[in-house]
Amino acid sequence: MPLVFSRLIRLSAAFLLAVAAASAASAAETRLGLVISQTDYQGDLSKVTSAGQEADLIAHALTDTGFVVERQHDLTKAQLKDVLNDFRRRVDQAGPDAVAFIYYTGHGAQHPESGDSYLLGIDAELVTASDLAVYGLDMQTQRDGFAATRAKAIFLVFDACRNVPGLEGYKAAVKGLSRVEAAPDMLIAYATGLDDVAKEGVYAPVLAEEIERPGQKAEDAFAAAQRRVAGRTNRTQLPWTNNLLYNEFCFATCEKPAVAARPDPFELVMSGADLDAAFYSVYGAFGTATADIKAADEYGGAMETFDFTPAFAVKFNDFVALVSKGTNRDDAHVSVGRISAHYIKDGEIIGAWQDLGFGNGFGEPPDYSLRTGLLAYPTMMLQSGYTAQGYTVGSEQLIEITPDGPQVRAIVPTLEDTSGAVFGDQGVCTVEGTIKPHKTRQDAFLVDYQFTGPVKGEDRVVEYTLDPESGTYKSANPFPDDACAEITMPLDLLDEEGGGAETE
Repeated sequence: MPLVFSRLIRLSAAFLLAVAAASAASAAETRLGLVISQTDYQGDLSKVTSAGQEADLIAHALTDTGFVVERQHDLTKAQLKDVLNDFRRRVDQAGPDAVAFIYYTGHGAQHPESGDSYLLGIDAELVTASDLAVYGLDMQTQRDGFAATRAKAIFLVFDACRNVPGLEGYKAAVKGLSRVEAAPDMLIAYATGLDDVAKEGVYAPVLAEEIERPGQKAEDAFAAAQRRVAGRTNRTQLPWTNNLLYNEFCFATCEKPAVAARPDPFELVMSGADLDAAFYSVYGAFGTATADIKAADEYGGAMETFDFTPAFAVKFNDFVALVSKGTNRDDAHVSVGRISAHYIKDGEIIGAWQDLGFGNGFGEPPDYSLRTGLLAYPTMMLQSGYTAQGYTVGSEQLIEITPDGPQVRAIVPTLEDTSGAVFGDQGVCTVEGTIKPHKTRQDAFLVDYQFTGPVKGEDRVVEYTLDPESGTYKSANPFPDDACAEITMPLDLLDEEGGGAETE
């Protein structure tokens, strides 16, 4: 059964990619990651709009380097406490060969008198200083809890140095976090210096790239991220790290790769003045803009109205690539949202791709994640697929934002699920593909296919390599997009679909 890569029924989160950990780690080593993003705060606390993207970048980098990652979003204080406690216990139970990585992005603040630092739940209502202890988790307590585990290495990364409004009785706003000392075999990192405020979307993209960079120890990855963020922000943001690691550990591999040509330098921007300026250059407005775009002939060719918001930008040497998300004001099933790209130089548009990606219907732009470290430049992973009579397939389209314009590099099948279309006494078949960087080749990536349901097939890893003529990545032996159907569907149904074997 062929995959359909167009607007149809949007896949639910349950059908998206499951975390699959492959790694350069030894067989005995257990790599566990917890990634938390806090966006939708209540009361006077500002929304941390880029937190989700920041966390996704870190989660992908950890997954690519062999971590089993738990991803959490928008937690109250009680939920945040439960999630951290459950994860700490799992780390402890994993024993002395465990490596734990905790990344938190959202609001954090220190008490104006005691100096104690807190991670804040999204239900935080801060009026007086005493509210910090009510709505926040004491970072020192969390440090002590993880220090008591038997893990060989623990990373506590707090991208939480946001500006919190002034509390009753204190004139100044509460800025940044106070020092929390690392325990032995622990590294603690802040996105910016002590008592300072971090910019959104600056630290995480750089750290994600360094995590995936082979040939360097973990502490060197954090040191490199420090230097790069300091240079990128003209030293207005200076990340802080406290390292007490004693066991050698590398995220990717400790073996240095062969020297290869580096891509043109670029900077990924997910928030701030540069993103706002690029968006204004295209749409003449900040934050949200309306644009009328002619639909493709296959969708009727009529003019449609979209509300666009900035997604991210990529800064190259002398121009900027802006990617924006457009929601169709007509939310009918047949109407699609879109993702557009514009390349801008000196405030002028030098290239435009209005239909870079289409949504799956109901006026919404497509679901996507953003990857760094997979290909040479930041890559969008657009998700699409369909569900028909309980049978679900899904794919990811890889779009690389290069200096020469956005490039569609591959369309990779990543999901097949028969849970709603079980025939007779056949069990449920689910196969999921996880896209990962290649460890030894810069012109290739891997897709790890795993049968995760009761019905099992042959798991395998598929290599996609760059075809210089077409500029796309291809596999000489692709994974079949109907593997589950061949296992579970009756032959007569497969014959109707054109996929069954001939019978006499």
